[in-house]
Amino acid sequence: MDPLFFTPIPHDTVWGGTTIKDYYGYEWPSDQVGQAWAFADQPDGSTAVSDGPYQGATLGELWKEHPEWFGDTDRPFPLIVSMLCPEQDLSIQVHPTDSVARAKGFPYGKNEAWYFLEAQPGSSIVFGHNAADERDMRHRIESGQWDELLRRLCVRKDDFVYVPAGTLHACGKNVIVYEVQQATNVTYRFYDYDRTDAQGNRRPLQLKEALESVEYGPDLNASRHTDAVEAKDGWERTCYIDCPSFKIEKLAVDEGSFTLCEDAYELVSVVRGSGQVNGRPVKVGDHFLVPKGCAATFTGQLTCMMTTA
Repeated sequence: MDPLFFTPIPHDTVWGGTTIKDYYGYEWPSDQVGQAWAFADQPDGSTAVSDGPYQGATLGELWKEHPEWFGDTDRPFPLIVSMLCPEQDLSIQVHPTDSVARAKGFPYGKNEAWYFLEAQPGSSIVFGHNAADERDMRHRIESGQWDELLRRLCVRKDDFVYVPAGTLHACGKNVIVYEVQQATNVTYRFYDYDRTDAQGNRRPLQLKEALESVEYGPDLNASRHTDAVEAKDGWERTCYIDCPSFKIEKLAVDEGSFTLCEDAYELVSVVRGSGQVNGRPVKVGDHFLVPKGCAATFTGQLTCMMTTA
């Protein structure tokens, strides 16, 4: 069986623009797209197969009807894989931990990870905070001590950042990011720089829920992943994280050949270059599912991000 190609779902955002279309080569009518789902099965959208015998079938339908392609399907589809291209700083956010999420009726919390495909000089993200506890956090908020409260992390091209649930975070502007999240599609907005829209209205915050979700402790900014690299003539495969939430890898093929055949499904996004997969031409912006146990041979000069759970 050959890979199944999917059509991404674009999302207009207040911090969007044309970067995502320019980088990936999409011809969407909107000039305000900030994010697009490459793979997702959510109430407000499920990505669908773009061509072939399964054309039009959604990821959610395939998950239910073909468990042999995936393996562990006794749960909703567990991931959202997206392209993130902010042209303004995102609001400061936090995702619920498992305990908070379950108390609100969700099966689990929301861990997240970012791989920076591009980052202009001086790019940064918000990652963590300096509050000792909730009392200290509330004092800093009430005093408007945002610069002292929030921690910032400089990011460069090819950086990988794991954002565990409970971490205050925000992606900065002028970056192009491959993003993986657990499928609990819940985000609590903590702070939005007091920005207003054209009518002078501020976007709503969910500060109560955010404070319930924020984690405290000395290891907030600790690295929680270890790169593992396998390389041979013509290709290099890097594993950035392999945890209960997801496994994220990068495959770089340089005029060589690499055959992927795993005892798990793989969600593959072409993020640089071009080539072929099982003889089919692929380029930046293509996204495809390699079902469990199926073989996919990559040739050409291309870089792909690969995720499974």
